Amino acid sequence: MGINVSRDSLVSAVYDDLKGKGLVSPGDRELCIQDINYHLDYLEEAISNSSPELFDDYVLWADVLLRNLGLPEECLRGSLKSIEKVMLEIPDDETASLASSYISGSLRKLEMEHEPPSYIRDQPLRDLAEKYLELVLNTEARKARDLIISSLESGVNVEDIYLHVFEPVQHEIGRLWQTNRISVAHEHYATSVTQMIMSELYPYIYRASERKNLRLVAACVNNELHEIGIRMVSDFFEINGWDSVYLGASTPPEDFSKIVDELKPDLVAVSATMTFNVGHVRRLIETLGELDDSPPVMVGGYPFKVDTELWRKVGADLHAASASTAVRVAEEFLKTE
Repeated sequence: MGINVSRDSLVSAVYDDLKGKGLVSPGDRELCIQDINYHLDYLEEAISNSSPELFDDYVLWADVLLRNLGLPEECLRGSLKSIEKVMLEIPDDETASLASSYISGSLRKLEMEHEPPSYIRDQPLRDLAEKYLELVLNTEARKARDLIISSLESGVNVEDIYLHVFEPVQHEIGRLWQTNRISVAHEHYATSVTQMIMSELYPYIYRASERKNLRLVAACVNNELHEIGIRMVSDFFEINGWDSVYLGASTPPEDFSKIVDELKPDLVAVSATMTFNVGHVRRLIETLGELDDSPPVMVGGYPFKVDTELWRKVGADLHAASASTAVRVAEEFLKTE
């Protein structure tokens, strides 16, 4: 984080402070230290990107998660206060002082209403999305697949299935896990079903548009496993006539750079869903910038929605807030080059 003490020393001091306040028992030591490290990971990423918004968002998310697990409110608040206290005791450290201001701000945010609403609201294809959600939660993959295929055969287009069924359902699955209404197993199953069905939709995707002489390379950065969003982006480019080369989750930067150098695409699309992977985005952009013929880089993913200027901070050339706008943003950008 750039402070004058090691991470281990900092975590140990925070744990001792919590123990001294009676907020942790010896049997909870391992879990408590894990949580402290999570808090520090997000705090470090927020500070490195000059983005208190990223830390605020994490703290609000964590508060909902922990409360729905039955933990008292003081669990998170106490940890943050202890981190702030320990950091303020570090002499002559500007980063520690900045961290204190981020923590203070997030504690104020916790006093505001922040229970996440359902992602399936009044929207196109709401009934279809609700039925699809019901089927995947009931582990009825075959019926979920048949529902999507029959919708396509009846005239619903692929873009609308992606935007109004898969996307809100995936967000809703995440919310249901966050609020302790489903397990990690349910979340993983729902994601795997959606990925399986998406793999069957390429006949509809490939016939959707006339081809253009444009190529995209798209992938998640190293350490990022949440790939459905960037896969949707890649498919939207394919639907709109691009030659889309999708590399998948957690792509090592060296391999990413090599294939970009080999294919020389018109655009690279990079995604990070977890805030602690934003640094990987920055480093990948720096690596791609070292190529003799470096392409423009579009970034996206949840952190870039939380902080709308984050894409500039990591050195990207452009940003799209959604799969539905990514192609338009990209083609408008290429016209101005």
